Amino acid sequence: MFVKPLLSAAVVLFWGVMNFLLLQRQFAAPAPILYVSGPAAITEASDEWWGIYYQGEKIGYGRERIAPEGGGYRIEDFSLMRLQLLGAPQTVQVRLSTAAASDWTLREFTFSLDSTDVRFAARGKVEGQKLRLAVDSGGERVEKELALKQPPYLQAALRPYLATQSMEPGKENLFSVFDPSTLSQQTTTVIVEGREWIKIQGKTEPALRVRQRFQGISVVSWLDRQGRTLKEESVGGFALIREGPEEATRLSQSRSVPLDLIVRAAVPVPTPIQKPEKKEFIRLRLSGFDLDHFPLSGGRQQLTGDVLEIQREDLRGLRSYRIPNREARFAPYLQSTPFLQSDHPRIRALVERVLGGESDASRAIVRIKDWVYREIKKEPTVSIPSALEVLRTKKGDCNEHTVLFNAMARAAGIPAKTVVGVTYVRDAFYYHAWSEVWLGEWVSVDSVLNQFPADVTHVRFLEGEIDRQIDILQLVGKIKIEPVEAS
Repeated sequence: MFVKPLLSAAVVLFWGVMNFLLLQRQFAAPAPILYVSGPAAITEASDEWWGIYYQGEKIGYGRERIAPEGGGYRIEDFSLMRLQLLGAPQTVQVRLSTAAASDWTLREFTFSLDSTDVRFAARGKVEGQKLRLAVDSGGERVEKELALKQPPYLQAALRPYLATQSMEPGKENLFSVFDPSTLSQQTTTVIVEGREWIKIQGKTEPALRVRQRFQGISVVSWLDRQGRTLKEESVGGFALIREGPEEATRLSQSRSVPLDLIVRAAVPVPTPIQKPEKKEFIRLRLSGFDLDHFPLSGGRQQLTGDVLEIQREDLRGLRSYRIPNREARFAPYLQSTPFLQSDHPRIRALVERVLGGESDASRAIVRIKDWVYREIKKEPTVSIPSALEVLRTKKGDCNEHTVLFNAMARAAGIPAKTVVGVTYVRDAFYYHAWSEVWLGEWVSVDSVLNQFPADVTHVRFLEGEIDRQIDILQLVGKIKIEPVEAS
């Protein structure tokens, strides 16, 4: 009875890892125009390979090639990761091709993520002060324009600047960047910490040590004299290590039981929580991480010291309303996005069929939740979650269920958002995503576990779409949870 919930509740962590690896490659160096007088030129093609490691074990590899092209540069990135997710094998391939101008500003890009039977693709082109985007997902193309305050940069190609320019050690440098995997603009901090010797593949080399901070995640990189990456390390035991092509692409098959990221990242508890779905409140002692970094208090959660109390919402005391909700303050939670295509005709037609004329918000939420729970098969899925793609494949984990539920809720005129944290399944807490909807207050809905409201072991750490979920990696390998009281 626990297998499907465990699979679905855990896979948010895998997406967090994938997102981190993509961001790690994209945010490897800051935009040079901000601290050097002119661009550096590359006159011949360069080719770099890395092994991708988790807690010392190899799980994949990556390649980056930079070559002069048309007065600028062509940058090609490829990554492959191979893991087990609770016994389910997953192979993911990520490709990014970018055309950059001579000063490294972005001209255009194409990005794709391919897993077992899911594909996500996006392309973008800079035209004046706009970035025109096209997203292919679920057999549909969604187009979008992103206003630009300044020319965007591809960060992965700019490591040579850090190695060749005199940057003040210890000084924080803030940079605005664009992430093609989440189609969002982000801010990262880069600090040059100094030079030191590092041992790579049995050889000791001089290196420039650079620390980068992004949404609370810290990444340390070591660059050689040419600005090439020797090694990168981050939270949770993830690392990139420079290797030759043959060594990088050699993935060991010697393990009798393949590495399972989800099992390793689970948070055990000292005493089991009996029948969590029946409890009205719970108190949990949290430790091992910076509690101030996460908005833990709010709604049904209240933090006092290091103890978090969670009260199950009482639906009987909530005030429903007639949909659609058109209040201006909820506009961000009602709008369509490249991943929550709530204004798409297929989503709207589906909602109309599911609701069957129902206009009460509370009853409409139940109908949408029941449909998603019943119709979407519970399978671990590696993808960039998209409502249209989930509607096409009719399967997925917690992220897929949540993105489709939220798109349907918004199409019905019900404010909805994604929240991310952990939930208790089979004697441990696993990383998870679920929804919150507006019913006079924000109320939890878990469409993958068929809970409305969600049980009290759903611990919310953050809210937002996939561009925010990388934050959860701060907890991996650090967080400790101890049940204090429950009833």
